[in-house]
Amino acid sequence: MTDAEIIQLLKIKLRETLDENDRLRAELARMTEGASAYATLSDIQRNREVPAAIRTKAAIACLSREMAPLAPEKAPLDLVAEPPPIPLAELVTLRRARADAMLAERCEIRVLANGRVVELDDDGNGSDGDSSTD
Repeated sequence: MTDAEIIQLLKIKLRETLDENDRLRAELARMTEGASAYATLSDIQRNREVPAAIRTKAAIACLSREMAPLAPEKAPLDLVAEPPPIPLAELVTLRRARADAMLAERCEIRVLANGRVVELDDDGNGSDGDSSTD
């Protein structure tokens, strides 16, 4: 093979390489026209003609967009509604009625050394809760 033939073969290969480069640039421009970075990476990831290493890198770059980051779930609030506020005059009436009822039920007690509680009668004598009359 002569030098002229080798030069001719190299020119043909160079022309083929340039044509392939131009074709790929045109395809890339068509694919990325108006596309976002995520759309471009997603297209590269799905393209079976692209080498696996490049597709894997594109897939890794897409992960942050496709999957939401895991975050701890906030605990639900156990809320209980409060009753509406009672007017002061009505509250005073209710508290006085409660205090009067407590005074009416009041009884005197004595706690013995053994821990037993004895109710005292009005005269101060104790009873142990047995109301048996002799």
